[in-house]
Amino acid sequence: MSEVAPIVSMAAVAWDFPLVGRTRMLCEAWNRAGRSIAFVEPPYVRTAAARLRHGGRLVSDVGERTHIVRPWPALPRRLWNRIGRRGVEKSLQHVGREVRRGLERFGRLEEMTALVVSPVWAAALRELPFRRVLYDCIDLLRVQVPRPALGPMFEEWERELLARADKAIATARSLADGLLAMRPDLPIRLIRNGVDFERFAATADTAPPADLPAGARPIVGYVGVLESGGAYEWIDWDLVERTIVALPEFDFVFVGPYPAGGRAADLAKHANVRLLGGKPHTDVPRYIARFDVCWVPFAENDVVRACNPVKIYEYFALGKPVVSTPVADLAQLGGLATVVRGADAAVGAIRAAIGTDDPRARDARRAFAKENSWAARAAEIEKFASG
Repeated sequence: MSEVAPIVSMAAVAWDFPLVGRTRMLCEAWNRAGRSIAFVEPPYVRTAAARLRHGGRLVSDVGERTHIVRPWPALPRRLWNRIGRRGVEKSLQHVGREVRRGLERFGRLEEMTALVVSPVWAAALRELPFRRVLYDCIDLLRVQVPRPALGPMFEEWERELLARADKAIATARSLADGLLAMRPDLPIRLIRNGVDFERFAATADTAPPADLPAGARPIVGYVGVLESGGAYEWIDWDLVERTIVALPEFDFVFVGPYPAGGRAADLAKHANVRLLGGKPHTDVPRYIARFDVCWVPFAENDVVRACNPVKIYEYFALGKPVVSTPVADLAQLGGLATVVRGADAAVGAIRAAIGTDDPRARDARRAFAKENSWAARAAEIEKFASG
């Protein structure tokens, strides 16, 4: 990558999206390493609202080297079926031209490398003559499709993005295999998720949040979104319910946004459940630090089998024992997480984690997290892009 031109991140969510994930974490890691970043927010209504909050400016600065580009959105997604692919792409190309105007203040696009996380950018990229384009594939495509009827349109955009890409990155082996099946000649690197290890480790001795349960009862904690329904399902709600009922002597804490009236809200009927809602990402380590066992109670489906959860790295950064249902590429965890199927196994694993955890196991988890930091991931991506 050029020493002068910024790294351009074509994102799938806004910079200040409550569930801070891979895209922003990589940008922050590059920034700490002295690189300039242009973070381009997606062409949706949320971006327009953020732009208005920032005085209508196309580009806003977050620190000296981080620049947020907020184009006016494409036509509303609820209209995309009626408008048709050609009309939607015309709108997205207009977004691309505005993004180009924003980026040109930092140099020539022909010297920039773009990391593109969503195929929704395919049409906009026609207006953006980047030196290099990398597709950062972090989930199965249908996770990014807002409605099933738009699936064919997104599939066409992914094919276009793969044709444009110079290289691709995948966070799970199955994702990499899927990309290679569509374009066998494309250079692909498996680069999984990570954690801001230093920040998480620094919170170990801070004061606990006031809304955690008081007392000596062990806490089983989960951090992440709690949604139900839709085109795919992350949480195994039956597993969660049965485990909570089977362990009345444990407190179950859920940190993350959840919809009113959904399956998550129903959990509040249990006396040993506390739903804390979404929290600033800077506060998340303080909650994890007080968990006795960390949980990943995901459903067993193709979406989950292709995901590499950031939360596992964050749990490990604080040395916490992790009980998880099967997710992608479990072998890379080196046996540090206990993998279970079904409520009976989850109950047994949670009880065992309380009784058998020791300093050597905690140190091994921390060492894994430190090795898999966002700083290491950012450096690996930059090396791959430039090679």
